[in-house]
Amino acid sequence: MATVAVKWLRRLLGRRVTWATYNALAYIASGLRLVSPSREGRPLGITAAVLVYNDPDWLPLALEDAASMADEVLVVDSSDPWDETEKALEEARSGLGIRVVRQYPPQGWAEAKGLALRESKYRYVLMWDSDFIAFEGLGKLLRTFVEGEGRDKYVLLYWPFITLCGDLSHRCRADRYHEEHFAFTYSRRLKYLWDGRDDYLFAPPYYFRRRLSSAPLGLHLTGVRRPEVLARKRLSRDVGFHSIASSQGVEVAMKAVRRRARELYGTDDLREVGLRMIEEDVRSRPCFEVSSLPARVIERAKEIGVPLGSCP
Repeated sequence: MATVAVKWLRRLLGRRVTWATYNALAYIASGLRLVSPSREGRPLGITAAVLVYNDPDWLPLALEDAASMADEVLVVDSSDPWDETEKALEEARSGLGIRVVRQYPPQGWAEAKGLALRESKYRYVLMWDSDFIAFEGLGKLLRTFVEGEGRDKYVLLYWPFITLCGDLSHRCRADRYHEEHFAFTYSRRLKYLWDGRDDYLFAPPYYFRRRLSSAPLGLHLTGVRRPEVLARKRLSRDVGFHSIASSQGVEVAMKAVRRRARELYGTDDLREVGLRMIEEDVRSRPCFEVSSLPARVIERAKEIGVPLGSCP
């Protein structure tokens, strides 16, 4: 009940008032030496926790970025055994020396993040999705903060990401970025909870709130996938793919997906169906200049067949 009350109070007061209140409490607790991260017994450093579920498209780039910023890369993988993610993960794992913890069957994002917290080794935890791409400079900013101002403080560290949807030429929304506490000091008292719709981090009141940057420091490619993958995922919900695959096999489940594709789009070519879905999605999306993307993102898109898109 207390966690629910705190969450609703935060919504009522707004971010500015909430941050000011928490920072005042954190200043008092830190000044009186009531709390100190060094008492957690963890070495100063960063664990990048990468959460993976049936999402191989951007995974190699996401893991490379995590490895470049952190002292340890920990992957919590809940992917289905028939998905391509396992192969992509194994290929990246051998080159980057990452540690993989398997959580299957999936138990939800809150449980996966909780597992990542328990398995992490360092004083700071960077929560990194399999479709996060860092801009140049993020790693240096993060490391400078962790080893400087944040060395012996409990901090929730915020910064914005640009979110793209459909293809690489369209943002999900023009009026906002994806901004939350992507990195934070570890505490035994941290908890990821589920409110029935979203997971959220419940942190003690002695955590400082800090914004690492007001400018975007990376990309969240939340809605950019290969067309055939997008089509399969959306149609899978219609036909109960997981239930069929578990009881009758993946081939039978895919036949059900293709039947549904023919019913809705007149073809069972999932790439063609996915391209139509993307075309529908981006009609109302704000434009984004694809040429401003890092070259490696464009190269990866061309390699796996993700449409770059265009805007008038």
